[in-house]
Amino acid sequence: MLALLQMARAGNIVIAIVTLAAGYFLSKGSFNPFSFIADACAFAFAIAFGNIYNDLLDVEADKINQPNRPIPSGKVTPFMAKGASLVCIGITLALAAIPSTQHLVHLGFFAAVILLLFLYDRFLKQIPLVKNVTVALLCATPIIRAMLLPHATFEPLYATAGFAFLFTLAREILKDLEDAEGDLKSGIATFPLIAGNKEAETLASLVIGFGILSIPMPVLLHWFHPAFLLLLVPMVPICIWIIRNAFKKQYRAAQKTTKMAMIVGLVALVLHGLF
Repeated sequence: MLALLQMARAGNIVIAIVTLAAGYFLSKGSFNPFSFIADACAFAFAIAFGNIYNDLLDVEADKINQPNRPIPSGKVTPFMAKGASLVCIGITLALAAIPSTQHLVHLGFFAAVILLLFLYDRFLKQIPLVKNVTVALLCATPIIRAMLLPHATFEPLYATAGFAFLFTLAREILKDLEDAEGDLKSGIATFPLIAGNKEAETLASLVIGFGILSIPMPVLLHWFHPAFLLLLVPMVPICIWIIRNAFKKQYRAAQKTTKMAMIVGLVALVLHGLF
């Protein structure tokens, strides 16, 4: 059981639920605690499905990149992983089908998330850059869900979704750089292997740079108060550190720092929403 929880990536689930909570808060839409709990649990099981199914398909690459993961190490059998992934799909859709004021929207949204996760694991992750963009889109889905709330205010959600998308995209490119050796031996095509490490480092850095340059946009569009810029001052040195690590080929440090940048940005967005 603990090995299956490891495959589900509890850290990713926590990040998604925190992002969902931020999206609900920033949307200023109409909802009740029961609706949020149902969404949070549905996201948890959807993410667990995506990660378990992904590990099931990536056994050969993980034997090189992550030999201590549950399936390569023998802690979980492929049969157990298949069963767990099916259970996660069933629970996700059952939670989404719970009657509410928007139960059809709720069900349709999570069915689309499950479908996108399946397509990513089965097909899209084999296409360089498309896989990275898909993961970035999936990480923005908690914010997209908040957009579907009745009477939601879209402007802060646009900014939050864009921020989550850009920094996740950069992190995924850095992760491909980190896993390049195992991906090459396993025959997995990624952007660094197709275009080269230098080009991938440059692309990740450009995405981070574009993210930083985009920070003033919500203020210029009068979506946010100018004080929002002060909340994001810590982002500048963090992003410089990410770019530095990327070009020094310290890819693990770079992608972990990118997660830190995402947390700082999300906190800034929530703090701004308090005023």
